[in-house]
Amino acid sequence: MKRLYSYILAGCMLLAACGDDGDGNTGKGPGETGGEGGGDTPSATLTGYAAPGGVLILSGGTYTQENAFLTFITPEGEAENNVYAQANGAELGNDGVGLYMCGGKQYILCNDWRTAEGKGNAGLLTVADAVTLKKEMSFKRADMVFKHPVNDVMEEVDESLGGIAVLDERNVFIFAQGVLRFDCTTGELTLVEGAYAIGNKGSANTVESTVSPRGAVTIGGCMYAATGGFWTNAALLEFAKGKDEVNRSLDLPRGDLVSGICVTDDGTLVVATYLRGKNSGYLYFIDIDSWKIKEEKTIAANISPGSSSNSGITYLNGYIYFTGADETEFTSAMHTTLSRYSVETGRVEKDIVDFKADEPMANLVDCGVVADRKSGYIYVATSDTRWEGVIPQSAILVYDCNGDTPKLVKKYSGVTHSVSGIYPMSVFATAD
Repeated sequence: MKRLYSYILAGCMLLAACGDDGDGNTGKGPGETGGEGGGDTPSATLTGYAAPGGVLILSGGTYTQENAFLTFITPEGEAENNVYAQANGAELGNDGVGLYMCGGKQYILCNDWRTAEGKGNAGLLTVADAVTLKKEMSFKRADMVFKHPVNDVMEEVDESLGGIAVLDERNVFIFAQGVLRFDCTTGELTLVEGAYAIGNKGSANTVESTVSPRGAVTIGGCMYAATGGFWTNAALLEFAKGKDEVNRSLDLPRGDLVSGICVTDDGTLVVATYLRGKNSGYLYFIDIDSWKIKEEKTIAANISPGSSSNSGITYLNGYIYFTGADETEFTSAMHTTLSRYSVETGRVEKDIVDFKADEPMANLVDCGVVADRKSGYIYVATSDTRWEGVIPQSAILVYDCNGDTPKLVKKYSGVTHSVSGIYPMSVFATAD
């Protein structure tokens, strides 16, 4: 079965935690989704494929059979397919993982361990003009190596590739064996200290990630991601520009696995954790300035993202939305319903939308649901199956959440499949 990857990421507001990065860029800006914004170029000034009313959708492609591709939903709601290939006369690599817009550029990550038969391969990382999607540079896996922390040999990024977050062209964070910081100007790749473990000590000395890619967030001049799982207890980590070690760590007392991260209207960062096999989850509301947990909530609902590498939660209009998953030690199946948590009242509303009622072939959710704060819409990608070598029947469902109850306003059938990330361009906006 094909592994799902994604991305994820958010912009928010200027915070004292990281402050001015020294070059006058404060990184101010609202926004949140599974692929949340940031960067130093106000997206409100951009047009074309970066227009704030548009949405880019990254499809991973049918593994080993076809390359990743981008679909663009215009501000008018029209779907344009294979827009990167149309702009460049060439395709991305096999198995698209994630996308991030920063500084007027689109950073597109592909897991290029395998090449689809008869297809070219743009490499592990492609940097394109955000407005036109014209490729400006690309980096092959063989050229992106880092020094092993134990034996000092040079090691390639492995198949655990999980997501991307970008502060600027010199601080591109890639989630793989650990968190890797890549400098596009020099080609240098560095393993960030405090974001990995040495798994099989001795002759193997395998580098294992301790940081989840689910919902990595950029705020000001820093990037935030959470740890949890086999190698470490749950915690929130802060990564700063130019630093090759974790800047700060904040323990999260309950829940050993990470569901995701989102940001509320007032800039509060929310981290969701859960326990495998339990019908409950935990929400931590964190003030980054003081580096303290303001509030902790236990919710009686599954908030597991299942097998998705995307954030399992997204914030919109006072609610934290999620799909949840049934998860045991051996299996994980995404719910095909939408639930939400009211930040104001603490009330959980389960299964307020049944995706199968709007799309009978919606047997699973490809990646976490994504909110667009500009429109008040939530986007979800559904498929009928998930098997290597099989092109699924897929749909993109769009719900208007500006009223009391989400309402389906658009369905795109057969345009995308194997979706690894949904990116409303408005979430990358920065304040003037």
